[in-house]
Amino acid sequence: MIAEDSKGISIEIMGKQHQFSCSAEQAEDLNQAANNLAVMCADIKKKNSMVNSERALLVASINLSYSLLMANNKLKHSQHGQNALISTLKSALYKTE
Repeated sequence: MIAEDSKGISIEIMGKQHQFSCSAEQAEDLNQAANNLAVMCADIKKKNSMVNSERALLVASINLSYSLLMANNKLKHSQHGQNALISTLKSALYKTE
């Protein structure tokens, strides 16, 4: 749930309201991120029979951090491959001239 006011937005995560300052352009994305987090926490609590919301939030945070790390590593690997391909193409072009 999202509510906008002059101070920012209010988002409900795991039954508690939280205030965040953000631009109007970021509000919808922040709301979507909060909804994704709430679903993830609920799933973690259900699958692991966790009663503690803080623990579920911590597990969700670690999972998200790990996913971000893996995505960044994949991006770096892809960029390295593209740079190697560019070098190979440049080398081939210079040889034909």
